[in-house]
Amino acid sequence: MAEGFPASRREAILAFHFADRVKAELLLASRLLHTVTQMEGLEREGAGRLFVDFLKGLEQEVNLVQAQINDPDMIRVRTVMTGLIGMADASMFADIQSHLTWMISAMATYAQRAMEYLVKDKLL
Repeated sequence: MAEGFPASRREAILAFHFADRVKAELLLASRLLHTVTQMEGLEREGAGRLFVDFLKGLEQEVNLVQAQINDPDMIRVRTVMTGLIGMADASMFADIQSHLTWMISAMATYAQRAMEYLVKDKLL
């Protein structure tokens, strides 16, 4: 993560909002993944397709965040998100959780750094 992040009030406010929102959606994806892995047969196949669609929607959110947080780690988050969609599409559900966990941690770190900036600036 870039050392100078966030560099302004605007960047801190937008980063806090978007990073926290994506973190919440990643937590939801993690719970959905657990549900998908508990299913079998046609149920699992159908749930897997819905999970892929959910991840595609989440990818759009990640793209919004990446537009606001111009940082190399956000590019990595976006790249991992694209990979997760491919993994889910190939029903490789067992390998997805560790990547979701890393992404949740990255988003929490962005939100925390933005919040610290806002607190220091007495905006929170």
